[in-house]
Amino acid sequence: MIESKVKKAISVRFDPVDYSSYSAMVEDAGFSVSDGLRQLVAEKLRQADEVDMAGFSVTCHFRWKTPDVAFPEHIGNMLVSVTPPRGLPVDILQRLIFVIPEFWVDSGSSLVEPFRLDSAYFHRVTEEGYVRTSAKTSRNVMSFHLLKSRWRVAIFDYGCGCTIEELEARIQAAVTSHITQTIRCYLIGHLPASRVLPEELYNEMMSYRDESTLDQMMTI
Repeated sequence: MIESKVKKAISVRFDPVDYSSYSAMVEDAGFSVSDGLRQLVAEKLRQADEVDMAGFSVTCHFRWKTPDVAFPEHIGNMLVSVTPPRGLPVDILQRLIFVIPEFWVDSGSSLVEPFRLDSAYFHRVTEEGYVRTSAKTSRNVMSFHLLKSRWRVAIFDYGCGCTIEELEARIQAAVTSHITQTIRCYLIGHLPASRVLPEELYNEMMSYRDESTLDQMMTI
C-alpha cells in the first residue's frame, strides 16, 4: 500500500543577510535551505514534545453579569490564574507577552466576531516593538502580560447565540491552549524576543502600578 503525503508549500520572508549566511552554511555542507528548515521544524517539535511541563496549570474563573443599558454587550468577566511549570521561574512568567485569542467565524459573505475578550487596562502591553494588534479589525491592543500570575478579562457578546456553558468551554479551551503553547515555545527557545518584556522595561512598567491594590483590581 502506497502512503500518499500532501506537503504544504509556504512562503517565508528572511532578512537578506541572515538568509545569505544560512544558505551559504547549509549549501556548503551539502544540503538545501529547504532541507535545513525542515530539520529545524522537526527538532523544535521534538523539543516541544519532550519539554517538562510538570506542575503547570491554567484555571479560568467566570463571573457572568446582567447586561446594563450603557454596555449591553459586556456580559461577564473572567480571571485566569496560571501556575508555571517547574522549569519556568515565576518572575519570567510575568514578563511573557501573550496575545488575546480571537473568535472570528465566516458568515459566508464576511468574517464576523460573535464574541470578544478584552484585557483589563493594567495588563496591556503597548510599548513599541512589543505591542500586538488584531490583523482583522481596528481595536484595542491584543498583547498582555500577567500580574501575580493572573489575567483579568472582560467578555463581550455580539449575538453569538451561545449558551453560557458553550461560551465558557470555547473561551477556556482557546485561552488554555494559547498560554500553554506560549510557555512551551519559551521553554524550547522558540518564542520571539518581541514576546518577552526586557527586565528593565518590565520594572519601569511596574513602577507605575501600585502592587498593594492589584488584588482588589483583579476582583471580578
